[in-house]
Amino acid sequence: MIELRGITKRYGLTTLAVRNLNLAIQDQEFFVIYGPAGAGKTTTLRLIAGITRPTQGDILRDGVSLLNVAPENRNMAMAFENYALYSHMSVYENLAFPLRTGKYTRAEIDARVRQVARILHISELLDRRPGFLSGGQRQRVSLGRAIVRPSSLYLLDEPIGHLDAKLRHRMRAELKAMAVDMNATVALVTTSSREALAMGDRIAILRNGLLEQVGTPEEIYSLPCNEFVASFVGEPPMSFLDVEPTQVDGQAALRLQGSNIFLPISPRVAQSLNGAPAGYRLGVRPNELNIASQPDGRHQAAGQVYVLEPLGYCNILTVRLGDGVIRVVVDPATRPTSNERVWVSLNGENIHLFRDQKAVAHPLGNQKVRLQDNH
Repeated sequence: MIELRGITKRYGLTTLAVRNLNLAIQDQEFFVIYGPAGAGKTTTLRLIAGITRPTQGDILRDGVSLLNVAPENRNMAMAFENYALYSHMSVYENLAFPLRTGKYTRAEIDARVRQVARILHISELLDRRPGFLSGGQRQRVSLGRAIVRPSSLYLLDEPIGHLDAKLRHRMRAELKAMAVDMNATVALVTTSSREALAMGDRIAILRNGLLEQVGTPEEIYSLPCNEFVASFVGEPPMSFLDVEPTQVDGQAALRLQGSNIFLPISPRVAQSLNGAPAGYRLGVRPNELNIASQPDGRHQAAGQVYVLEPLGYCNILTVRLGDGVIRVVVDPATRPTSNERVWVSLNGENIHLFRDQKAVAHPLGNQKVRLQDNH
């Protein structure tokens, strides 16, 4: 197990790349570090690998500090985002290079190189040099050089970020299957929500060097600890509307600002308000809503279609509700026109509720997933 305890990395006097980071990567776990550009993801990998030394804190493997262990003695392999290939060597020689420093026979090296080349679909490139490869091909070679040698931990910095969409989709499955087959421990950095959810056993979300939340994909998606996590995880992202607590016929409700839409809420949600009068934001996942052309028992929030985005397998609608807009995923046959009036299946039980950026309530069906708030 790899543990980061109170890790801080400072550059100069003012730049904090990582701030008091506490993480644990379990053995044989596919651990994803996810966040926007500049969040501290690559710095975290470099700290674990020993390429960068922390300003404060400790990094341990199975309880033993690694701070005084040189990078080459940590038995870790890293794939860099900038490829870092030897330009004077062929693809075959680049892949074989990490094995030549170990106790491997020529036959073992050849078998290993060709196995990794097949997995990464670069067998036909083995005789070429990096200068004659596309960016996506070079990225696969860089990834292959990291995984060709058995290691205790594989550190992968956006290893498939430069691939085309079709190959990227295929490589997600290949990487996950490869990690299972090798019983490998993997820490992967990505800026893709889809990759994080699809590949990670657990996900750590960073922003500005701070850890926002860590948990399984189900926990991160269903029970986000704050608005940033809720908006950053999931495609399309969560929609938000300003609301204010009120009463309708003696029952607690939320009124959408700029409208006469009232959403009755249960005592469970009302209790989470703690009597605070304002500052609330309602959040809804686009795939948890649907629309109707007429109001009924389920569709009571009247809105107006603003934009329709056809994606083939579904349509995404942007609908005005009061002073805000929400997005709704519908089937391809549902194609309302711009400015058409629709009714949305918005109610007080299928919402996420936030106040001052922090989550205060989640849909009842999500409560089986344990919330892990690291603040």
